Amino acid sequence: MLQLIGRDSELVVLAESLERVAGGNGGALLLSGDPGVGKSALLNEAAVQARAAGMRVLGCVGNPASADWAFSGLRELLLPVLDGAKDLLPVTRDALLSALGETTADTVPVQRVALGVLQLLSDAGQVAPVVVIADDVHWLDPATSLVLAFVARRLADDAVLVVAAARSNEIGGNPLAEAGLSHLAISPLDGPAAEALLDSRVPSMPALLRERILVAAVGNPLALTELARATDLDGGGPTGSALPLTERLDQVFGDRARLLPEPARTLLAIMAVNDSDAVQELLAAAGGLTGGRVALDDLSPGEQAGLVWVADGRAGFRHPLMRAAVDGAVTADQRRGIHAVLAASIDADHDRRLWHRALAAAGPDESIAAELERMAQRRSDRGENSTAAVALERAARLSPDPRVAAQRFLAAIVAYSLGAEFRERLPLVEEVDKTQLGPLQVAFLAAIQAAATDGWLGPEHPIREAELVLRYGADNPAQATQLLLNAVLVTWWINLDDDARDLLIRANRTLPLPEDSPVRLALDATSHPHQQGASVRTRIAARPGEEARGPDETLVGFAASCVGEVLVAAERLTVASTLLRAAGEFGQLAVALTAKAWACVLLAQDDAAADAVAEVIRLAGITNELRMTGTAALAGALVAARRGEIESALAVAAVNEEGLIQSGAYSMLLMVQLVRGAVALSEGDAVAAFDALIQVCRPEERSYQQNACVWALTDLMDAAALSGRLDEVRALHAEFTELAQRSGSPHTLVVVAASAPLLADDADAGVVFDSAFASGVEQWPWQHGSLLLAYGRWLRRQRRRTESREPLRAAYALYNSIGAQAWAERAAVELRASGEPVAARPRRATSQLSAQELNIAKLAAEGLNNREIAERLFLSHLTVRNNLYRIFPKLGVSSRSDLARVLDHNGSDEGS
Repeated sequence: MLQLIGRDSELVVLAESLERVAGGNGGALLLSGDPGVGKSALLNEAAVQARAAGMRVLGCVGNPASADWAFSGLRELLLPVLDGAKDLLPVTRDALLSALGETTADTVPVQRVALGVLQLLSDAGQVAPVVVIADDVHWLDPATSLVLAFVARRLADDAVLVVAAARSNEIGGNPLAEAGLSHLAISPLDGPAAEALLDSRVPSMPALLRERILVAAVGNPLALTELARATDLDGGGPTGSALPLTERLDQVFGDRARLLPEPARTLLAIMAVNDSDAVQELLAAAGGLTGGRVALDDLSPGEQAGLVWVADGRAGFRHPLMRAAVDGAVTADQRRGIHAVLAASIDADHDRRLWHRALAAAGPDESIAAELERMAQRRSDRGENSTAAVALERAARLSPDPRVAAQRFLAAIVAYSLGAEFRERLPLVEEVDKTQLGPLQVAFLAAIQAAATDGWLGPEHPIREAELVLRYGADNPAQATQLLLNAVLVTWWINLDDDARDLLIRANRTLPLPEDSPVRLALDATSHPHQQGASVRTRIAARPGEEARGPDETLVGFAASCVGEVLVAAERLTVASTLLRAAGEFGQLAVALTAKAWACVLLAQDDAAADAVAEVIRLAGITNELRMTGTAALAGALVAARRGEIESALAVAAVNEEGLIQSGAYSMLLMVQLVRGAVALSEGDAVAAFDALIQVCRPEERSYQQNACVWALTDLMDAAALSGRLDEVRALHAEFTELAQRSGSPHTLVVVAASAPLLADDADAGVVFDSAFASGVEQWPWQHGSLLLAYGRWLRRQRRRTESREPLRAAYALYNSIGAQAWAERAAVELRASGEPVAARPRRATSQLSAQELNIAKLAAEGLNNREIAERLFLSHLTVRNNLYRIFPKLGVSSRSDLARVLDHNGSDEGS
């Protein structure tokens, strides 16, 4: 191999990375730079050094021709180690093998595949360190990029190193670019290094020619090497300096290819167009195109020209710019002919054969379009939405009927919207002939487009959709249902007047749905939660529990939360999460976990809320539920604020506030204000807490949200009491009391009951406290703690110090069990004032654990083995093992069987 000149610092970084993986510590490195700057050369050097050190090297290269085929890059990467899949858990093994075309599964969730790849590479790394080389990742299929990004973030405890390379100007939006990997920017060579490289390739070059090449190449190693092979350097020639460097190289490679004899030119043209590098397929297609026999030797001129390589039954271009130059010279007729012979050459893979037939079609062809639509359905059923979308788009372009074409375009856009690359495909929306779609479909298309651009669909959105459903829903009830369901979350968060809510209910009633169907429950609960609350709660209670489905339980749980049945919501959403996790439906899982996190926050089940938030964040890199991630993070920030983790809580609030303001989702700022109010209370600043929380209850404020403002009332009333501003909230409390009685919402009822004593005169307070304690407040720890603390304070002010101690003790224990130390300290202050000394509570043993260690300890205590824990937490099993090694001494245990005892003891110790 030729020595790499001028890359000493880059080689040091690669050597250090290889040294770490040799020591059992994995990681990932992303190289970026211009075309030809030497990224591939550095990857090759890393592979050579790894093999020399006894490491196993796996690799894949992005290819524009196969970028739309889900998992095509992953198949190239993993085939050498696929035997290890036998050790994976069955559901993960089945998903991985099906993704790679080895078996057939009903669904192939990319997240489940990613877990399988992580475990497969982790296991391989225990035999010998593994180095994954991924070149041109900007051209990898989206599914492979997602998998590699997922894996690359989780390799700290595994002897696996991922080294990827991409063009700087084409990596934007790629999951690997957004995965937070170590980044190494590859710059052009400096002057001395460029001269040294050129002299090493072409010694004794004439001085004038040498200078012109150095100026033209601007330090690009590929250009230095390849321009030296070209002799025409005058301004009008193919390497004229007036052209950008990439275009000069394109001319050099194009000219070189045009000078090849036949059938070498034909072979190169097929290689440029094809999505496979199999030599056998290449030769068969060339024979079909030329009508004669073509042999491998016919490719030798291309090798001698430095354009292609051939090895082990595969053939490829030496550099993507060479492929691009050849591909750019292929005419439309030639391209269709190549696709036609490729279709005839492919035997086993029906979908690839169909795809090449589709690309060979010169005009509309309904038979091919219909086959593509069926292929898209198969791919969609397996979770391969990007491939399904591409097939549907091509089917639309081949559809002779304009109405059918528009329908297929719409289906393609829906499929694209399920993937991370949808923003790049948004221009397709403008190609749809909307005159061929029904009004419901046009509205649905607009909603998808707005969601893709983070546009906030304001109050007019559900109103417009409801009017369309009332007018056209009877003609297409399925589309009408989907249209309203698509807006269900938005409907909950926006502020609507009663007329708008009545309109939504009327639209809901036109849909042919059973009264207890999850969709009906969710639509009723979000459209008019106060009016429909009692009915929704009754129907949820009557629903049978058997044969639950994850998506259905998510809708039921969300509906329950909307109508104040938060305990039921937490239970249903827990069931939904379990079902969705097992099924590998991770996009839906993120939605269910986010709703669960907020339900648990309202119930002061802060550990459960934090666990749900952590899982949503772990899912963030492999789902398209970005708004769910932010919403969940705010629930986690509220938990952090209660626990006194001020800086992290405020940081999350600030980041999400900016995003919500930019998107115009002002009513969702309520969650930001809840965090800020809790932070202020945790810091003992009742005035700041009041100022933050009162905003969510005033309709004129932008953070006001009519459905969720009751979430703030308990902390707002406490802040008012502590700051002497109770008179400012009397009218507000009366409004909530009337609403609670009218709606029957269990959450609103307990919130107003628990805070009512703060407003009572001393003469009436005893009766009001009795009523509050009889409201079922014990099931609502946050309200219960507030009530106990208020009652203890009141008793002490009444000089009933001895009586005050019991509720104050209970408040102190309750707040400690939640981890709300500032609130516990306020109870402790009151206890001391009552004459009862309060000893400092011992720190829980689990307080020494990180969030990840605590999650692992909990799952190990439940009896899950390392692989099962790894799958639940999206980690490698080695990471789980290493964490357990750290957990045992921290908790003072020596075996897994002791974990449950220690965790239970810590929980009971804290009154939980």
